[in-house]
Amino acid sequence: MKKQILLLFLISFLIASCKVDQINNLTFEGDLVAKQILTIKYDLPEGYSNPQFTWYISESPDTGWQKIPGIWTPEIVLLTSYEGKYLKIEITATSGNNGKMISSSRISSSAVEVKGNPDTDWFRDASFGIMVHYLSSNIVQDKGSKEWNDAVDSFDTDDFALKASEAGAGYVMFTLGQNSGYYCSPNAAFDSIVGTYPGDLCSRRDLPMDLIRSLKKYKIPLILYLPSNPPISNKLVSEKFRYTYGKDSATSQYNQAILENMIREWSVRYGTDVKGWWFDGLYSWNNIRSIRMDMSQKHNISTHTLAAKAGNKNSIVTYNYGFGKIQVNTPYCDYSSGEKMTIDEFPESRWVEPGVQWFLFTYLGEKWGGHGSQFKTEELVEKAKKIVQNEGVLCLEVVVTPKGDILPHHLEQIKAVGKGLGKTQY
Repeated sequence: MKKQILLLFLISFLIASCKVDQINNLTFEGDLVAKQILTIKYDLPEGYSNPQFTWYISESPDTGWQKIPGIWTPEIVLLTSYEGKYLKIEITATSGNNGKMISSSRISSSAVEVKGNPDTDWFRDASFGIMVHYLSSNIVQDKGSKEWNDAVDSFDTDDFALKASEAGAGYVMFTLGQNSGYYCSPNAAFDSIVGTYPGDLCSRRDLPMDLIRSLKKYKIPLILYLPSNPPISNKLVSEKFRYTYGKDSATSQYNQAILENMIREWSVRYGTDVKGWWFDGLYSWNNIRSIRMDMSQKHNISTHTLAAKAGNKNSIVTYNYGFGKIQVNTPYCDYSSGEKMTIDEFPESRWVEPGVQWFLFTYLGEKWGGHGSQFKTEELVEKAKKIVQNEGVLCLEVVVTPKGDILPHHLEQIKAVGKGLGKTQY
């Protein structure tokens, strides 16, 4: 009897010892649907750290696995090109005591499916929205920190949200910052690199957070705007980011990592209250697109997208290719960037390509930030109707004062659009 008890004890001890040196509870979290994020969950044994992740893809769950380049994170954005294919994750970890390495892997239970893009359903239903370039260069002509903070502090988010609601806007797109290095929201990642303090370049007030609170009263979502590259018009910032001053050019692994940290900080802070991101400047001519699409680099289009979705995995993202026919710039786009000098194109269907919502973005003035009017109101309303009737989405830039007052003739035009689309009774 004693021998049997001892034997059972030894077996139990061996089983427990094996579990100590293995990765446990490795599972997938998320739907196997294109444009969604799939996450792995796992438990490392005590003393093990530094997990490394490798993703593979195959048409069969049994064989033919190929490594997916550039994906080294515990999360993966499922691309439409993965349709009909299985995924495998391999995770390794190292013991801090003896350097022993352990590994584990898991294969998806089914192949990836394409089902449109559920994350863009709200966007389609919104139909049209407004955009504001609230930038230091526009608002205070980059005069300085005091002027910028005074302007940001003066912005009446409640009144702005009321006007957006009266116009029937289905969403608001708002700039965090652009080329000057000034931002309308605090960001510790930025300050730590540049060597600045809250209020120097990043405003003391968190304007997007206050805007979110005001827009929530009317159930109007917020989309945030940022360039895909560091600011180019601030010499100090360019030096600290190790980036070209006064010129758009390819980013580096050094400054891409900083940008991702900045984006992730904002995304996590705002969480599900930010429904989307519009990234400017991912052009071919300045080589920013080619370097971001280089999946041999650790920081790439996947890590950029995951940073943007860190606080809300269902937020929608696009990368701007510049003026031209509405198209898809990267496989990671949830909607077309749609930048246009006017409304001269209309959707044939909801999708530019599978999973990418048709979207057009232009200005009400005579140019970006223009105080005039490029459209006759009646023609603008008819163009908007033509876009929306085929499930496209329209965005119109309005110009505001430092306090957030929309120019009267721009306000009247967006009210007319909202009324024409049946979004408001005004």
